[in-house]
Amino acid sequence: MRPTVWNRFFPDSIEVSKQRFMALFAIIGLACIAAALSSGNMMAFALILAVPLGIITLLSVVNSPMLMFFVVFVFNYLVMGVSRYYFVAGISVIMDIILWLELLLIIMHKVVKREDGWSRAVNLLTVLSLVWTIYCVLEVVNPSAVFEAWLMARRLIYQGLIMAVIVSLLFTQFRQVRWLILAFSVLTLIAVAKILMQRFMGFDSYEIRWLIESESLKTHVIQGGSLIRYPSIFTDAGNCGSNMGCAGILFLLLPFYEKKLGLKIYYAVVGLLAMYAMFLSGTRGAMIVPLAGLAIYTILSKNFKAMAIGGVTLVGVYVFFAFTYIGEGNALIRRMRTAFRPTEDASFQVRMHNQAALREYLKDKPFGEGVGLGGVENRKYAYRVTTMIPHDSWYVKIWMETGIVGLILYVGTLVAVMLKCSHIVMYKIKDRELRGYIIAMLCGTFGLMVSAYGNAFLGQFPTMLLMFTFLSIAINGDKISVTTDK
Repeated sequence: MRPTVWNRFFPDSIEVSKQRFMALFAIIGLACIAAALSSGNMMAFALILAVPLGIITLLSVVNSPMLMFFVVFVFNYLVMGVSRYYFVAGISVIMDIILWLELLLIIMHKVVKREDGWSRAVNLLTVLSLVWTIYCVLEVVNPSAVFEAWLMARRLIYQGLIMAVIVSLLFTQFRQVRWLILAFSVLTLIAVAKILMQRFMGFDSYEIRWLIESESLKTHVIQGGSLIRYPSIFTDAGNCGSNMGCAGILFLLLPFYEKKLGLKIYYAVVGLLAMYAMFLSGTRGAMIVPLAGLAIYTILSKNFKAMAIGGVTLVGVYVFFAFTYIGEGNALIRRMRTAFRPTEDASFQVRMHNQAALREYLKDKPFGEGVGLGGVENRKYAYRVTTMIPHDSWYVKIWMETGIVGLILYVGTLVAVMLKCSHIVMYKIKDRELRGYIIAMLCGTFGLMVSAYGNAFLGQFPTMLLMFTFLSIAINGDKISVTTDK
């Protein structure tokens, strides 16, 4: 670069100015700290310290899209639990902002550093997610749609697509996947710790207020108070149970592929704790998460011994719950057992009756009632048949809101992506350790998909973005570099 006349005469002036500015900034800061301490104003002292720390954090996040991603990942996982203690206004708006900001940062970095790899963002998951987004945008002209309900359901419309693009562009190396799983393990332990506190210390005053105000008391304290379902930091016990089941099967599979002994033991402990937390949630449908994950593992592993062990385990679990009464004295086991005997479960019969009524109503509505108009929680937007009947299933909710056309598109997307990811992990990924990590993520994700039939949690925090994160890594698994990890 040709030097300017200014640089020719004053080559060090800019650097000197920066040093003088930093020195002046430090002197003013120290003077303010001294003044705050001398006056005994601890609030001012804390604020003064927070300013440079905030600036450093902001600059670090702006300079590193990966760091920003972990901010998004942690926020997505913890926000609902934190919101019980501190009011967080516009959670979905905040998530929109940080997702779009993260995508913008990635684009800026790739343009400035002239990096390639844009083609990674064009894959089956992002393409089908884009089709789903377009379909949901067109739902706004559905004759029975309500714009406010459509607007408030925007997470369903495009957040999965944005997350898929972000993860596809960011995760290019195996060490990044490792760090993600480690972060996920810490978040899982936080969720486990919270559910253990709820179980053995009871709900605190903030949680009791949340149970009452959200009308969740009737779904979490049941059977006359003899059985309590614990939600941990999640939106409800159903979401908690399924997420803990996902974490359980994921971390219990990782030790078979992880090379480091310390991590093998750590992941096994996290997996066992997560499975215990799943039972504490009291969510019957959550049982299918590790079982479905184990079932698909027997296929993805391409290992006869794993198939045999997995098959025997599945049969053993099914026989234990469906045909024996062992442990019947335990309220949690007794409740879980009803999931294997649906004909004896009154709530299952009610669900079948509700779906029959919906089938009759929706037979002339191939595009559904409108996005955001499924389930009793959306009665505030409009009184419709679809807002008077509980959906009790994520896929029934999709059917209610987007019709049979939308349901086929949504389920078809999940099936197609899972098949594509399975093909990649079985035939295209050569590194055994990376392959094992992706298999574990796919098993947990598949369990969530199956469990969503009995519980409408797949679109809630943190499940939807967690699922899209794992699927995005898996579908780009054959492009992830492992050379830097060896």
